[in-house]
Amino acid sequence: MEWPEYERMYRVEDSHWWFVGRRQLAQIFIEQQFGPNSRQRILDIGCGTGGNLAFLARWGQGNGIDLSPLALSLARCRRLPRLAQASGLALPYADHSFDLVTLFDVLYHRWITSDDQALKEVYRVLRPGGWLLLTDSALPSLWSVHDEIYYARQRYTLPAVHAKLSEVGFETGVFSYANSLLLPFVVAIRTLLRWLPVTEDVDVQPLPHWLNRLLIAVRSLEALWLRRGHTLPLGSSLICFTQKPQARGSNKFPDLFIGQRLEIRDSGY
Repeated sequence: MEWPEYERMYRVEDSHWWFVGRRQLAQIFIEQQFGPNSRQRILDIGCGTGGNLAFLARWGQGNGIDLSPLALSLARCRRLPRLAQASGLALPYADHSFDLVTLFDVLYHRWITSDDQALKEVYRVLRPGGWLLLTDSALPSLWSVHDEIYYARQRYTLPAVHAKLSEVGFETGVFSYANSLLLPFVVAIRTLLRWLPVTEDVDVQPLPHWLNRLLIAVRSLEALWLRRGHTLPLGSSLICFTQKPQARGSNKFPDLFIGQRLEIRDSGY
């Protein structure tokens, strides 16, 4: 990404429906496993301009890395501590360092030249019983100028990501598509962009307040659905919340949602 995209993201990520909706989904899973505790260690890989890292601070001590000095310069404007310039392919942390690692739409980037290596690094730095929250772009058929602008390498299918996580060693969790209700809208926009001479991303442009609130409300419905233990069969994004196995001799498969029953499944794939 170039400076204009980072600057635009910094200006809108606290209020834009896309970023707000993604954090709504993330919160559902995180808050069921992590209460407020300053001793919990969290790593946000590809922290960008810092909006998600500020969001994660309510659950523990956040650490953020990004390969871009431009993104980190904006993240520092939020007065976030523990920022570092580093690659997700070689995390500068010891084994078993973190309780939670997040990858918010990072795995698909061009600078992640090996998504398998990136996931191995996540697994390495997670403590036994620690959790990974991963979101990413879904459905290769939706490839558009948006992906080019954000230096994407590919878009994923849910079964492909699930298989990669299982191969690394993650064994239990929730795996679902997301941004499903707005999928027809996304398909229409991405199709239109293929025929227009667009040179900047229209997906994160500021919207009229009423429209932005409406789209946030739509994303909230998906969050409610997932909170009730369901998954979504298709969408322009995906979300996975998965656990590194506990150390031998401990309870390997704790209930995912405290006080709720949840069937672990992957939307039928």
